[in-house]
Amino acid sequence: MAATGLLLGLILALGCFSEICVAIISFSSLQTTLVVTVSHPRRLLRAGEDKITVRWGLNQSLPAGTDSAYKTIKVQLCYAPISQVDRAWRKTEEHLSKDKTCQFKIVKMPYTTGNQTLEWTIERDVPTADCHILRPNLRTGRQ
Repeated sequence: MAATGLLLGLILALGCFSEICVAIISFSSLQTTLVVTVSHPRRLLRAGEDKITVRWGLNQSLPAGTDSAYKTIKVQLCYAPISQVDRAWRKTEEHLSKDKTCQFKIVKMPYTTGNQTLEWTIERDVPTADCHILRPNLRTGRQ
């Protein structure tokens, strides 16, 4: 699909560090330890043509070393609530392992301290939709 709605949906997730995660992680348990911003030249972006710039880094109001256990960063495009109406395949679930909101991977890479920037071309298979930014950070933990 050529035209896309406001494609700003991103989820920044620090997931499963040095060992396999067996914890049940929910949206309500997540803390905002990273700050994420997205910039783009226009409101309407076109799949396969337009790019967005994603920036992330540690929330400066937190003490240094808060992110010392982070190993991986995963950035995904997520559907906004308006684009989930009557579409069960896009539904938000409280438990992240069951969530269907964020279906498009932008990047998954080792986490490094300091601010990071990535320029991403919206892929052609991204459907027309309104999206938004989510900023949860997943920490390893057993529950």
